[in-house]
Amino acid sequence: MIKAVIFDYGGTLAEPSTPWSIVAERIAARLELDDIHVEPVELEKAIKETISYRAEQHRLGLELDSYKFFNHALGNLGQTATVEITDELERYVYEETTTEFAEGLDELLMELSNDCKIALLSNSWLESPRQTLRDHGYGRWFDVMLCSFDIGIPKPDPRIFRHVLDLLMVEASEAVMVGDGLKADVEGAIGAGLHAVLIGDDSPEWVGPRISEVKELPVVLREMNV
Repeated sequence: MIKAVIFDYGGTLAEPSTPWSIVAERIAARLELDDIHVEPVELEKAIKETISYRAEQHRLGLELDSYKFFNHALGNLGQTATVEITDELERYVYEETTTEFAEGLDELLMELSNDCKIALLSNSWLESPRQTLRDHGYGRWFDVMLCSFDIGIPKPDPRIFRHVLDLLMVEASEAVMVGDGLKADVEGAIGAGLHAVLIGDDSPEWVGPRISEVKELPVVLREMNV
């Protein structure tokens, strides 16, 4: 019996889009106030290099937080920033990011909440997945919202799945992970003993449950509970 549904964020519940060129301009202007001089074009390049570096860290089972992320990017330009400044920079990213939510999301979460606990499990170095869900009224449906930077461990590491299970107070066999990442979400969940549903990915490597849109999930859950 499924007692908990755990959702990925980007590509599953929502499609966030961040214009890094605009973010870089805002960040560069803010850094000037503290005599930290960087060119927006160079900063954008450094941020994208740090995104690649973060992916390398994920392969080692490690995650960055916003302080480490921004200081890695700034370090590429010979600069550093305090935690107070990086907190502001994180806010700029949030303010410039646009988000399109999955169709029928509120109705889906309301339906699931009748029988299941609901969790967010996002590979994120930012607070924005939680903040966005709360700001748009979806946060009320979630029992747990966990981002990888909270514990410094990303999916597919089984430790982060065990951590969210502990917070939900359910067994692995009672939980299902729903996400668009074959490795991070599906293989990670299966490796930790959870059920998994793949969304929006036609990869032939996965022969288990899959859906094209998150609103199709209740049908799959009913089949799992038969």
